[in-house]
Amino acid sequence: MQPVFTTHLLPSRASNLGILQLNNPSSLNALNLEMIHAMTSTLKIWQSSDIRATLVEGTPYEKNGKTKPVFCAGGDVKKVYLAGLNKAGEDPKLTADFFREEYKLNHMIA
Repeated sequence: MQPVFTTHLLPSRASNLGILQLNNPSSLNALNLEMIHAMTSTLKIWQSSDIRATLVEGTPYEKNGKTKPVFCAGGDVKKVYLAGLNKAGEDPKLTADFFREEYKLNHMIA
C-alpha cells in the first residue's frame, strides 16, 4: 500500500526514514481531520514496512514577502469550535470525530 497524500499532508521517504510534511501554512500547519486520517493511514502502512523512523516537518508560513518557520499549531480548534456551535456549515459531528481520531493518532505515536 502507498502512503495517503492530501494537499495538507505530503508523505515521502528517504531510505528508511519516513517524512510527513505538514502543508497547511495558512493555519500554521494546524491539524485538521483530513490530515489526521492521512497521517494515521500512512503510519499504519509504514509500521509494516522497512521505515525505521519518522520525521514530521512543517511548511514555512509566508506573509508580506517574509518566510517564517512553522512546525504545527496543534489541532485546528477554530474549525472544531465552529462545528460545535453548528456554524459556518460545519458538521456538528466534527468535534467528536476530530478529538476521537486525534487521540487515537496520539496513542499510536506515543
